[in-house]
Amino acid sequence: MAWSMTKQSRIALPILLVLFSLLCSPSLAAPDAEPTATGRISVALADGWRFHLGNASGDPQLADYDDHGWEAVSVPHTWNRVGNYGETRRPDADLTRGVGWYRLHFQAPALKSRRVYLQFDAASIVADVWLNGIKLGHHAGAFSRFRVDATAAIHPGDNVLAVKVDNSAPDPGSPTADVVPISGDFFMYGGLYRPVSLVSVGEAHVALLDHGSPGVFERIDHLDDASAAVSVRSEIQNDGNRPAALTVDTIVRDETGKEVARDHRQLTLGAGEQKDSIAAIRIASPHRWQGEADPYLYHTTVEVRSTTGVLLDRLVQPLGLRTIRIDPDHGFFLNGEHVQLHGVTMHQDREGAGWALSPNDYAEDMRMVEDLGANTIRLSHYDHAQPVYDIADRDGIVLWAELGVVNVTAPKGVRDTPPAMMASAEQQLKELIRQNYNHPSVALWSIGNEVTNWSSKGLTPGNARPMMTALDKLAKTEDPTRKTTIGVCCEPLPGELDKGQDRTSGTADTVGYNLYLGWYSTGHVEDAARLGTVLAGLHAEDPGWPISVSEYGGGGAVTQHTDDVRGGKLESIYRPQPEEAETAIHALSWQSIEHRDFLWGSYVWQMFDSTSALREEGDSSDINTKGLVTFDRRTKKDAYYFYQAAWRTDVPILHLAERHYVDRAYRVVAVQAFSNAPSVELKLNGRPIGKAPCRNYICTWPAVRLAMGWNRLTATTTRNGQGASDSLAWDYEGPRRALHIRVGSLTGTRLPDGTRYGSDDYFTAGTGYTLNPYKRELYADTSGNAAPSKTVIGTSTPQLYASWRAGKAFSYALPLPDGRYKVTVHFFEPDGLGPSQRIFEIRATGGYDGKNIDVAKRAGGPLKATSLTFNARAVGDVLRIDFIGIKKDAIASAIDVIPLD
Repeated sequence: MAWSMTKQSRIALPILLVLFSLLCSPSLAAPDAEPTATGRISVALADGWRFHLGNASGDPQLADYDDHGWEAVSVPHTWNRVGNYGETRRPDADLTRGVGWYRLHFQAPALKSRRVYLQFDAASIVADVWLNGIKLGHHAGAFSRFRVDATAAIHPGDNVLAVKVDNSAPDPGSPTADVVPISGDFFMYGGLYRPVSLVSVGEAHVALLDHGSPGVFERIDHLDDASAAVSVRSEIQNDGNRPAALTVDTIVRDETGKEVARDHRQLTLGAGEQKDSIAAIRIASPHRWQGEADPYLYHTTVEVRSTTGVLLDRLVQPLGLRTIRIDPDHGFFLNGEHVQLHGVTMHQDREGAGWALSPNDYAEDMRMVEDLGANTIRLSHYDHAQPVYDIADRDGIVLWAELGVVNVTAPKGVRDTPPAMMASAEQQLKELIRQNYNHPSVALWSIGNEVTNWSSKGLTPGNARPMMTALDKLAKTEDPTRKTTIGVCCEPLPGELDKGQDRTSGTADTVGYNLYLGWYSTGHVEDAARLGTVLAGLHAEDPGWPISVSEYGGGGAVTQHTDDVRGGKLESIYRPQPEEAETAIHALSWQSIEHRDFLWGSYVWQMFDSTSALREEGDSSDINTKGLVTFDRRTKKDAYYFYQAAWRTDVPILHLAERHYVDRAYRVVAVQAFSNAPSVELKLNGRPIGKAPCRNYICTWPAVRLAMGWNRLTATTTRNGQGASDSLAWDYEGPRRALHIRVGSLTGTRLPDGTRYGSDDYFTAGTGYTLNPYKRELYADTSGNAAPSKTVIGTSTPQLYASWRAGKAFSYALPLPDGRYKVTVHFFEPDGLGPSQRIFEIRATGGYDGKNIDVAKRAGGPLKATSLTFNARAVGDVLRIDFIGIKKDAIASAIDVIPLD
C-alpha cells in the first residue's frame, strides 16, 4: 500500500519542513555555498509511530506494508508494564519478552550533498533497522546509543522507517543469548525506550559511526593554576566521492560563552577517508570543575568547513577541567582536595513509564538526588541516558559509570565465557566509554557487578576472572586517564571460611563491596552495626587497595510498620518489610561508614524502588523495595530524611520519623527525629516533652505517652541561626490500660474479634524467630518455600503462634499504670522437643513465680498451642515479666495483659 498524506505523514511533515527550511536558509551558509550546507541538524522522531507487539504477518519492513491496524504510539516507548504496590500483580501487567515492531512515515526534502543518519539513543535488547525497505543495520545491546547511515535509502517525499526490536530472554538459540547482561535482578524492558532522531551533516563531518560516540575526545594533559593543556581529537570523515580540503576549528568557550582558546587546522581527506585532527588547546588561569562545590563547565566546539568557508558540521561537547586521585588510605581527591563521596545507586525505571522516561523524569530524579545531599551516583548496572550525564556535569555530581555485565559471565552450566558473549561485552564497554568520555562527572569505569560463583543459586559454575581481567585491560586501552572498578559480593569476608567462591575482586584498579549486613546477612537489624568491623578487616587484608561500599541497605514498605526493629527476623526477599527496619539499617550502616577515611566512596542501594520481576517484597509486587523513594516518586521514606540530616550542611534539616505509621498499636511509644542540629525540642498536643540531643543525626524521646485519639507532635530546632520545624499526627484508638504483644514478630496482627496485637516491643534480650520464614532463593528455578510449612494446632488464632522469642534469659518491662493485671502468655514448642526437654521459669512483679514450665508437656507435644495465665502488678508504671531458661531456652509467642481493677 502506498502512503501519501496519511495521518502519520501529516504528524511527521512539520518536523521535516523545519529541517527543509534550515537546509535552505541562506543565513546559515557562506555566501558562495550551496543552500544545503548548514552544518549539523538533528530532528527528533517522536510522534506518529505505529507499533505491533509480536511477530507481524507479511513483511513489515517493506515501505508499502499496511500498518493501519497497529497501535499509535510516541517514542520513547516500551510495551512492558511491570511493578506495582499491592500484594498481587497489577491486572494490566505486561511482562512480555519478545519481538516488537515500530513503523514511522515521514516526509523529507531533497538533501543534496548531505549525509543522513538515524540515531537511536537505545533500543532493547537487539534492533534491526530498515528505511524504505532497505536494511540499514543491526545493533545488539540494550543501553547504548547507535547510529545507521540512511543516506543511500532516504529520498525526497514520503519515507518509511521500520524497526524490529527484541527483548527475548537469553535462552539458548535466542537472538539475545549472548548479549550481556544475560542475568540481573532487574527487568529488561523492550522497545525504543529512548529518543530516535534524524541527523544530517555535510559530506565531510565529524564521524558518527564510531560506537555511537560524539567522534570528539578531550584529554587533559596538564592542569595547574596557571594553565591547562587539553588535547582534543576529532575523527573527521569524508563521505564524498572526491577529495576534500577542509579546515577544522576547535574553540573553547567559558560559561559566559566567551572564547578562551582556539585551534585552527587544515586537513585534506581522500574520498571515503577518515583521519584524526588533534587540536592542542591551552587555557590560561583555568577554572576547575570542582564537583558540587563549583561545577564549572567550559564547552568545546568543533567546526568542520570547506576551504571556501562552508560550514559542514558543528559539534559541541562539555569540558570540565579536573584531576582525580584515589588513595587507598585517604579516599577520593578531586583537584587535590579530599571529597567524601557519599551517594546512591540508581536504576532507570519508574512506575507507569518503565524505561521510557521523559526529560522531566530525568530532571526530577536528579533533583531529588541532589536534595538528598548526595554528591555521587553509581549508575547501576548499565549505561544510562545522556540527560543523566549532562545534569551531573552541570551540577557537579560524581558518577560511577558501569558496564552491564551482571552476575554471570557464561550461560547456565557453562564454565568459560563464550566468544560471542565476550564480544558483546567488549562492544558495549567501548560504547560506554566512547559515548561518555568527555563528561567530567564520570570518575570511574566499572567493568561489572556481582560477577561471581552463583552455582548455589542454580546458575553457572563460574570462571569469571578471565573475562573481567580482559575487560579491565580494554577499559585502560580505551581510556588510560580514569581508574576502573567493579562491584563484588559473595566473596568470603574477613574471618569467614573460603568455600571456593569465584573471586573477581582484584580484576580492576579499585573495588566496591556490596555489603547488606542486617539485611541478607542474618535478617536481624542489629547486625548492620558490624559493617565497620568488616570494612576495617577488608582494608587490613590489603591496605594498598582502594575500596568502597558499592551497595548497602535494606527494603522498606511505607504501609508496613514495626514497634521495635529488633523484635523479629526480617524477610529480606518477601514480606513484611517494615519501613522502620530499613531506616535502622541505614542509620547503623552510616555510623560504620562515615568516618572510614580509607573508603573512596559509599553508595546506598538504592535511590528509588525499582522493577524486579523476581520479587514479592514488602507491600509490592515485582519491585525491589530498597529505595529511599517509592517507585512512583510520590513518597520519600524515612531513610531519605535520615541521609538529608547526615549529608546536608547548607540548611537545617529536621524530620519527625514514622509519619507513615499513623494508626499506632501502643500508647507508649518512642519518638525519633532526624536532624543535623545539636538538639531538638518536642511538643505533644502543645505540651512540652523536652529537648533531646541528636547523636549520629538521630534525636530520641524514649517513652512518650499518647493521648487517646489523635495526637499532634511538633518538633523545632535551630542550626547556625536558621530555624526548622516539622510535625505529624498519630492516632491511638487502643485500650487505655491493656497490652497485646505478638512476640518475636516485626509486625502486629488483628484477631477476628477485633483485638489488636502490636509487634514485639518492650523486651530486653532474647531473639525473635518466625515459624515459616520465606526461604525462596532469589534466582532459583522454582519459587515458594524450600520446606513444607509448619502449622501450630489446637488454636483458632494461629497468627499468635507464627513467631516466638527465645533466650536463656529475656524480660519485658511493660509500660502500664500501677495496678493489678491478668497476664496470659501463649506458647508452643517450635523445635520438636518432647516433654521434659525444655524447662523454664517465669517471674513477674507482684510476686508471681512460675517454675518448671514445660510447654511440650502442657500442650501434649510440639507445634501445639497452649497458654499460661497468672496475676501480676505494675509498680512505678512498669509491669516486669522475666523468662529464665533452666533446660534450654525459655520461649513465648504472645502476651496479653488486661487490668483487674
